[in-house]
Amino acid sequence: MPAFFRPTTTNVEIGDAELEVRTSVATRHVTLPGCGITYLCLYDDEIDQRTELFIRRLAMAGTEAIAPYLELTDIAFIVRHDGSLSVMRGGACPIALYYCPTEKGLRFTTALPVANTSRLSRRGIIMAVAAACQHSSYEPNAFTETPVAGWHRVRRASINHFVANRLERCELIDGRPVRTVSREEIAAEVRAAFMAYGNSQAGITRSVLEVSGGFDSTLAATTLMARQDMHGISSVYPYYEFRDEVEVQAGVAGELGIPRTILDGTTLFPYAPSDEPVRWDEPSVYVTGIRHAEQVARFASRHHAQRIYMGHGGDQCFATDLTSREGLVRNPPGRGPFSARSWAIVSAATKATNASPWMARSAGTFVYDARQDLWVKERYGVTIRTPFSDLRIFQAGQLWSEHSAARGKRPDKSILVDALGSYLPDAVVRRKGKTAYDGVWMRAYERHATHIADCFDRAAATLGHLGISATWLIRRTRALGAWKPVSDREVLALYAVAFWILAWELDRPEELCWAP
Repeated sequence: MPAFFRPTTTNVEIGDAELEVRTSVATRHVTLPGCGITYLCLYDDEIDQRTELFIRRLAMAGTEAIAPYLELTDIAFIVRHDGSLSVMRGGACPIALYYCPTEKGLRFTTALPVANTSRLSRRGIIMAVAAACQHSSYEPNAFTETPVAGWHRVRRASINHFVANRLERCELIDGRPVRTVSREEIAAEVRAAFMAYGNSQAGITRSVLEVSGGFDSTLAATTLMARQDMHGISSVYPYYEFRDEVEVQAGVAGELGIPRTILDGTTLFPYAPSDEPVRWDEPSVYVTGIRHAEQVARFASRHHAQRIYMGHGGDQCFATDLTSREGLVRNPPGRGPFSARSWAIVSAATKATNASPWMARSAGTFVYDARQDLWVKERYGVTIRTPFSDLRIFQAGQLWSEHSAARGKRPDKSILVDALGSYLPDAVVRRKGKTAYDGVWMRAYERHATHIADCFDRAAATLGHLGISATWLIRRTRALGAWKPVSDREVLALYAVAFWILAWELDRPEELCWAP
């Protein structure tokens, strides 16, 4: 079996604090009158422009009001001359960030120190289970506990103020628009925001586009200033419900004038094991889709692409009410596999999540779960880019939600047709809608039930130590594999935990160090 990929890191001084940052993350340091800035971004070709824009906005807004101007995907540290430190992390940031107070000062890292020698937190791991149960793959924001004792996660869409090496307060970055504008003005802003996105990609000369046939992935390509050497890639399923998808995808690639490679979707089902071993810092439901992400990234790498373009986040920006809160899943987990103690932690985490201000969609934390992006860049040398994580495009979506809510309507993508109709091929505009993936998931359980059950069996000792029954999970997995009408919520969330346990070789609980 191939060895796990080990990212390299470097240490950076942030005032009196220390930051361990992955070398795959672009970093800039700027000294200004009154403060110093350290800016982190995944996009090497865009970081200079983003840092300069952040500094210009800082000059206008000041250090106390700058947070809403941070790009959704980026991180900024501000060190003032009095020694105080503010740390901001965008709502759709693909770069994880953790901190730990020590006797020598604050330590920050972009790679959680997980190992079979780490001091592990039962509560932190079960909290991760609760997050996966309640809002699927999105990074937990209602709480900051992690699976490693003593380490805390810096929330997405947060500004954190540290004084004397202690967290003084953590505030939500919520940049809801306060102006009322007409539909025509919103369309103009949407158009301008996409043109700015297109301009930002001017340095990309070779790329891959995930051609789904929808509005979002199509606009990710058609609004670029140039599409030199772009290659399309699509997943195709041989099932009746997908009968119209193939024609639409082919039509989009044809109108874009790009060649397209077709992947057999039946080999990329959820839960399909990846060829390369994968480790996430924390358990994530996203691991169920790792096979698809791996195959697209490998194709892009072999194509010598600099970027993979996709349309993730389009529904969240323009077809979701950004003035409301994100709800919890409709099929919440049951008590089934949990002991009384572990279920109490899940229940408390669920209650905290439901009441958390970080469930506000206006913070941008539910635009895009970008955990794959850092791994893809480190492992395959290519970056993933969606226009819908750009702050300006997200803010245009907020204007559209405000406009729709004021008229008692649900936002839809008609505003994209108003703004960018000339950039949308007829095949996209005529598309009847997205095909539901329920059947794909059930076929995935049928095909991969043995693999899923094996993961639970191999992780059974540690799951049991956490108060989780592997026997119950294996029984439920087999029922799903037989197309029984039962919920998969517990299996989905706890597969992420079992996978994480096995990836980090934490399957012998008696040999591990556990926090009280």
